[in-house]
Amino acid sequence: MTRSHRTRLPASTMVHSNTALAVTFSLLVGACAHAAPTRSAVDAREAPPPHLRGPADGGADLGHAEHSDPVPDPTAGSEVSLGGILAFADQRSPVLTVARSTRSRAEAARVAASILLPTNPEVSVAAGPRFGISGTGVDVDVTLMQQIQIAGERGARIDAADALRDLTDAEIEQMRWAVHCDVHAAFHRSLVEQERMRLAERVVTFQQEVLRVVERQISAGEAAPLALRLAQAEVAQAQQVLVAAQQAFLASRLRLAQLSGWPVATPPMPAGAVDSPRDPPPLDRLSAVARERLPSLRAGAARIREAEARSMLADREAWPRPSLGVQYRREGNPTTEGAYDIVMGVVSIPIPSFQLNQGERARARADVTVAEAELDASRRLLDGQIAEARSEVVAAAARTRAYGTEILPRFEENLTLLRRSFELGEIDILALSTGRERFLRIQSDALGAQQDYFVALAGLERVVGVDLWRDDHHEESTP
Repeated sequence: MTRSHRTRLPASTMVHSNTALAVTFSLLVGACAHAAPTRSAVDAREAPPPHLRGPADGGADLGHAEHSDPVPDPTAGSEVSLGGILAFADQRSPVLTVARSTRSRAEAARVAASILLPTNPEVSVAAGPRFGISGTGVDVDVTLMQQIQIAGERGARIDAADALRDLTDAEIEQMRWAVHCDVHAAFHRSLVEQERMRLAERVVTFQQEVLRVVERQISAGEAAPLALRLAQAEVAQAQQVLVAAQQAFLASRLRLAQLSGWPVATPPMPAGAVDSPRDPPPLDRLSAVARERLPSLRAGAARIREAEARSMLADREAWPRPSLGVQYRREGNPTTEGAYDIVMGVVSIPIPSFQLNQGERARARADVTVAEAELDASRRLLDGQIAEARSEVVAAAARTRAYGTEILPRFEENLTLLRRSFELGEIDILALSTGRERFLRIQSDALGAQQDYFVALAGLERVVGVDLWRDDHHEESTP
């Protein structure tokens, strides 16, 4: 929030204001401290340790949350739940649309691998005169040849195409999980920005109420005209903050629309309230689940299998490919005996001397080595990534709890107390402005801690590969 500009008052007024402000702050901060629950009280209200949940089908959608919400219709309204926007993004996300289009390449490779013979048959025809002592005849030579494979290249090529299809599916699942986590974080960010906007709206209302009080005091001769100008300036400043908060909320909704594929003309309106923070499961449990369920590890393993299949195919293609055929020859004979008809079988075998597919075999083996190194590095770095992401979630949850579950809801009460103290003359308008700004900063910091928590939680889920909790924002659910 932008800090409001304050007009300096004389020194005597400042001393009186600071004394009244100190008394008021002691009462209000004491009320907030009394409202904030202790750590034991927060822990008592927390749900039992959550189950690391995956999809119900256990099939191709590993690592995705289970959503009971149907796919929403953008034309029916812009309000959407978390489950609804996740289901919509799963079908309409532009990133996923591009990722799913790569299946056509795997299908094309499968079509190419399914061809029965690698080359078309060849027919050669030769004809010409035969000159002899007895006269001239005509020779005709017709040969039909077909190259064949003897090392099982077709089967290896089909296996490589199937491995490419599995790799493509694994990479799509990896991208699908990334979109899931991005939409999850964007939805929470939009919820927090919505709360910031509502907070700014309440401050505008509060400053307008204060302005009306000042106008009544001036009419009654109880306040100086300077107080009116200060109150008017505070209203203008609060309205500017509201415009900025509205723009931030709209930007978060537009970002959510871009990630999910929702029409940007009517960006989605997040439905629900922000959930209470929770501590994540232990590190060893998260690591065990990530090694089993993380889509990027599955994609790495599929990449190794695909490279191995191509390496096997390259070895098979190093074998010679003989050609089989039949040859018909007609030898013209100018004598009375007549022409001769000759039929022969033909076998042509290349000599494997120089070209043994060395380049393709070396590249395929190098791809296997690189894929194995990448997967090994990902597994060795995984524990550190999970530990770092988990620590961010724990720290953000602790920051959120430090404000207490009652701090945000009591902002209205705090503003009411400030206005009442101002109306009774216990504090002047400068002390009221300072107090309002202080409470607003506390509220903004609390919302910032909540946003950091949900962003960190989405980052942890990204490196673990599963949703940690069912958080549809309707009511607190026990995982």
